This record gives sequence, C-alpha cells and structure tokens, in this order.
Amino acid sequence: MKTFTFHTEDKDSISNISGIDELVDVLKRAYSEGKKLIDMFKELADSLMALLGSTLEIQPKRGFVTTSEPIPMSQLEGVGIKTWKLTETHTIKFRQKYRDIPVYGAIVTVEVGDNYDLIAINSAIGDPIGIDAHPKYNSHQLKDVIYKQTKHDLKNSEITPTLYYYFDTNKKRWRLVYLVENHLPKIDSLPKYETVPEMVDYVIDAHTGELVSELPRIKPIR
Repeated sequence: MKTFTFHTEDKDSISNISGIDELVDVLKRAYSEGKKLIDMFKELADSLMALLGSTLEIQPKRGFVTTSEPIPMSQLEGVGIKTWKLTETHTIKFRQKYRDIPVYGAIVTVEVGDNYDLIAINSAIGDPIGIDAHPKYNSHQLKDVIYKQTKHDLKNSEITPTLYYYFDTNKKRWRLVYLVENHLPKIDSLPKYETVPEMVDYVIDAHTGELVSELPRIKPIR
C-alpha cells in the first residue's frame, strides 16, 4: 500500500503539496453553494485521486519506471460520512476501486470542519497493476474449494463471495481473490454440531483456487 497523510497543522505550507489547493477550492465552492457533502462524493473523489497521483509514486509491475500519475483505471468511491458533534467536524470515507473491483483495505479519509475547511487527509492506496481481472474460478465452486483445503463443510452455510484485489503479505504480491463471507443458517434451522463450527471468512485466489488466508469475523473497511 502507498500511504499519504496530511494535516493543516503541519509546518509545510498547503501550497507546497501539489493538489491540496484544488481540493480546498472544491470544498470552499461546495460550502458557498450550500451543497451537502454526500452530494460531493464524485467531485471530491476526482480531486483526491489527482492529489494522490501527484504525491504517491506508483511502481509498475515490472519495476522499470515510477510514475506520479494516478493509478490507471483506478478510482475512489464514497462509502460514508460521519459527523462528530462534539468537535463539529465531518469524516468522509472513500474506498479504492481498480478496474471496477474494490481494493481490500484501500481507504481514503478526509476530515473537514463545519465550514468544509480541510483539516486532515489519511490514505492507503493499492497498486495492483497487471493483475488479471478475470477469475478462473466461479462463485459456485468455492464451497468445494474451501472444503478440499480446510475440511470445513459449508454445505449448511450461506456464503457471500465478493471479488477484491488483495495484497498477500506472506508472498508480498497482489492477487485477485474472492473474499468469502460465511453465514450460518437462521437459528430455527441450525443443524446439531458436535463441535462449534469455525466462523471465519476465507480469502481464495480467484485464479488458482489457493486458500490465501482465513479472516476473523470482525470486519474492517473494505
């Protein structure tokens, strides 16, 4: 992940970071026109992507040249706004998509005041450049794939598979994966278990069928 943080209390001038002024202008214009922040997702996302492209060096897959341009075919998608009444601030969250597929763990957070004045930016952006976006396994095969590798029988479970780009920290590389959320049936139809079934989500490589990871059911932002 490529990270970028900014706070208005930093010693550096705002103008020293390319793209900050443009983002500030978008926020000022939104406030002067009386727009709601939720209606500014697209414009803010475009401005943020340009800003991050100018501050993060993205390393192409073959490693020959670095570029300061935004990641090709990458965009930000607004996921929510949290208002903090005590501090009179708003936290706007975006997630990254690459070729229309979410990047797991890639999030950009922008904090603004009640007057839409910029306070802080925190971001982690992925660069899964060159990863084939077309899965070789389909979602109907996943229960069998998981059983063969874990012996966890999910025939009585409901699963929700979602495609993600995922950085495998063990192999130090990007993968296209299914994140398979495992849901037990409704309580009135639960079968009897001799042991308590493991409640984890599974990360399955969408090209090889390999089990990449088992994740606890505590959900991060995706």
